[in-house]
Amino acid sequence: MSRALVLFLLAALGGCASPSRIASGDTVQALMASQIIPPKPHAATGMDGVAAVAAQARYERSYVTPTAQADSPTFGKK
Repeated sequence: MSRALVLFLLAALGGCASPSRIASGDTVQALMASQIIPPKPHAATGMDGVAAVAAQARYERSYVTPTAQADSPTFGKK
């Protein structure tokens, strides 16, 4: 390999590197905070913690007693 090719590859890989290797933990804290259900309704969705728990309970109950599906000409009849 020529030196020019090696230098070009190293320069190309250098563009993939992170500009800063120092982390203050703000990113991790922001990520963790975004995963917590807010106790008050969010302005965009209107979903609060109580409504989210109720929705999850309805979702889990749907697997205990599934509703029957109607016949479809695509899938045939039973």
